[in-house]
Amino acid sequence: MSLEAWNIIGNEFKDGNSGNKIERFNPATGELVGSYVASTVEDVNDAIIAARNTFEKSSWSIDPRQRTKALKEIHELISNDIELLARIQTLENGKILRDSIREVSSAADIIDYYSGLVRNITGRTYMPDQNMMSIVVREPVGVVGILAPWNAPIVLLARSLAPALAAGNTLVIKPASHTAIATYEFLKNILENTTHLPKGVINLVIGSGEVVGAEIVKHRDIDFISFTGSTDSGALVMQEASVNIKRLSLELGGKTPNIILEDANIESAVQGAIRGSMLGSAGQICFAGTRILVHNDIYKEVSNKIVEIVANLKLGNGLDEDVDIGPIVSEAQLSNVINYIDEGKNIAELLIGGKRLNKNEYSKGFFVEPTIFGDVPPDSKIAQEEIFGPVISLIRCKHTKEMINIANNTKYGLSAAIWTESIGEALKVARKIKAGVVWINTYGNMYSETEAGSYKQSGMGGTLRGIEALNTFSELKNILIKTE
Repeated sequence: MSLEAWNIIGNEFKDGNSGNKIERFNPATGELVGSYVASTVEDVNDAIIAARNTFEKSSWSIDPRQRTKALKEIHELISNDIELLARIQTLENGKILRDSIREVSSAADIIDYYSGLVRNITGRTYMPDQNMMSIVVREPVGVVGILAPWNAPIVLLARSLAPALAAGNTLVIKPASHTAIATYEFLKNILENTTHLPKGVINLVIGSGEVVGAEIVKHRDIDFISFTGSTDSGALVMQEASVNIKRLSLELGGKTPNIILEDANIESAVQGAIRGSMLGSAGQICFAGTRILVHNDIYKEVSNKIVEIVANLKLGNGLDEDVDIGPIVSEAQLSNVINYIDEGKNIAELLIGGKRLNKNEYSKGFFVEPTIFGDVPPDSKIAQEEIFGPVISLIRCKHTKEMINIANNTKYGLSAAIWTESIGEALKVARKIKAGVVWINTYGNMYSETEAGSYKQSGMGGTLRGIEALNTFSELKNILIKTE
């Protein structure tokens, strides 16, 4: 079955003005998944006009009860379609199906959470002077442009979509080209079946970053940009948005340190290190813990156990139940990963992996063996740059202070993890790590209600979780009244 993805503008399903279609193939099998439209600047303008008209002329932005009903309805629709949406996501980006199911379930939970917060957007009143009253209120920003990524397209879209809608904004969404079909099916399900969502609140324009993304970012009638992607791409978004001083929320790259102290429960730490490396997604997750910092006293035992586990992991089509690791998303990304592996072979000890698999069942996909390097120099390229592939760097450390210094010695500050039997020591280390979220004796847990920040070049512009996300997608206004 071949799927098709169209633009959605004012709740109408439309072809792009170019008339062209682009095909998307499964990165595990090379089989055709479907096609999507190639949009133009004119398509972007049409979507922005639809979003602007709805924001200014409908009751959406000023009726919290309507927004509550709409988000509750969206949550129910997504909850009833989790397995289908997860399957389409896996067809497009290759990650193992159980991870896709977990992500779509998380997207539904995010939407449910914000449906309960809509009517809790509050302001404050003051009497700053005897004859003056100050009313501080929060209002929606306006038209929000969301540029979604391909590695977790549904949950990372929901993470911006839900609080933006809850705050009363209208949306113009550009999906990543690798996962345009999954994103389309997610939104199609919503827009065809909701009764409380006005036409034009959610709009989708499919196309390239160079055309569609750039136009959304610089367009004068887009009030806010929510972008998730690489740090280099985020820098370009900042540059384009600066033309009209647009507000931004950027979640960018990471190079997560997974810190194993000398008193850690080694079995738990090793299992957490493997889980944290996000091998089910072939390491293609921004918070993948691909820098494993190990105390020298336990380094050999930890490295041996990690290699033993990785050696028994199965690569293959993410739709197969017994597969542990899926493919790289594209030929271009695979080539990039191989280049990093070649770099690693020159400066570190290759413990396992390191080769592309391209024979037999792997012949039509983009597969690379999970690769572990030992005794990696902390300042080396593979320890500093985001590879976005199943490449793990083991770094030997003499003491906790050295671990902290190495952990902080990158341009990123997205996340970190610490493994130790001493919670007191873990808290001390956590306070010194420059990262927006720090896990202790666990990895990857993210909750709709708990905020997470980002340090350095891993992002800026406000959180996309918890109550604080409503502030990210709203403006403050102070209304002053003279009472006499």
